Amino acid sequence: MSCPVCFFREEHQKKLKTSTFTNVRFENRLRKYKEIFIDGIHKMDSLSNCTCISTYDNAELIEWTDAFLNELKTSVQIINEAFDSIISIYDDFIIKSQKVASDSLWEYLNEKNLVSRNEHPISYTKLLFRGRVKSNFNENDVNNYFHIPFSIRQLVGNQRFSVSGQPMLYFSSSVLAITKELESSVENLAIAGFLPDYSKYYHSKIFDLQNHLNNSIENTLPGILTTDLNISYYQNDINPNQATIAKDIHETVLMNICTFPVLVKGSFISEYVIPQLLTSVLLQENYTGIIFPSTKDFSNLTGNHRFSSHHLNIGIFVPYDDENDINEKLKGTFSNFLATTDYIDVTVEEVMEKIEAIFKTNKASDVNNNDYIIPVVKLELHLEYVKESKIDGVEYFNTDIGKAELRLYWEMLNFIESSIV
Repeated sequence: MSCPVCFFREEHQKKLKTSTFTNVRFENRLRKYKEIFIDGIHKMDSLSNCTCISTYDNAELIEWTDAFLNELKTSVQIINEAFDSIISIYDDFIIKSQKVASDSLWEYLNEKNLVSRNEHPISYTKLLFRGRVKSNFNENDVNNYFHIPFSIRQLVGNQRFSVSGQPMLYFSSSVLAITKELESSVENLAIAGFLPDYSKYYHSKIFDLQNHLNNSIENTLPGILTTDLNISYYQNDINPNQATIAKDIHETVLMNICTFPVLVKGSFISEYVIPQLLTSVLLQENYTGIIFPSTKDFSNLTGNHRFSSHHLNIGIFVPYDDENDINEKLKGTFSNFLATTDYIDVTVEEVMEKIEAIFKTNKASDVNNNDYIIPVVKLELHLEYVKESKIDGVEYFNTDIGKAELRLYWEMLNFIESSIV
């Protein structure tokens, strides 16, 4: 039995998706996923009757989620429509053509007002990570961590939001996520940090494919309700609410299908069809990239704060550059940092002290240093959210993963400290 809190968690939805793996054809897995998703809605019970109550024992939250649950149970037709629309788009791809499927997806996104979902740059203006399995390349050359050069585009593999031969910049929000995505231990990886320039990304459109329904129910609402605010699901000034139920469902179904775990990898990966079609329509509409949750297993991380965003990926589309082997203009939108193997370890306490020193310097400044201060604020929050967590029972920042993160954060803070005036 699930409640509205745990049903929409990514790990729960992943279990539902992987339970369809007895079906070889992806179209049949999608239909089976739709069936068990709707069955889960029918069987969903109140938060007050779920084990989640031990963490979220709040009368106002129970009242809100009960109202949401009642609305869900009367919205099965909308859920059917959301699944059927995307399954039909996949059928268009395998039966008709990519163009027919792409046109159908664009029509669907516009009809359901999903194309307007953008992530504000303040949320991703923080240190992002890229990694490579160590091999015969210069680990001190940041170009080796950027997109695959255009001259060797044949090495660009088939990825979730990009097709073979088309370079794309994938970033992860933590070193832990890098190890998951590359399926390698941190000791075998060379890792670099990239800091987006807030001003340069201010007018960019990053398509938001995050799990906002779960984030709202499990993260935002519990915090707001502790302030004794009287918030009802039937208030239209706070999302989600009764008036947004259709859009919430369509966004959730799209996100879950775009992040469907891969059953078999090959030259054609059926689970990548919808996300790659999404990329094609976003490119047509001049989007800069897309942000989405990782499909990897993070169960060995425990004790992290519910606001932790350690599991997110950001894909930045790489425009073609006819003069350079990599897109130099795109590279110029980031500051980059490397943590070489001979760099000394730093502690969380040392990082926090430097953060406070930067804040102190900024307070005494008459200059607008927002481009530099925003990522420092994001870092302070990240440290707070994961410092008490553990990876396989070891405190996060005492692991090699956590230490690698701290080294790169230290490099970023040194750069910011020398840049603010």
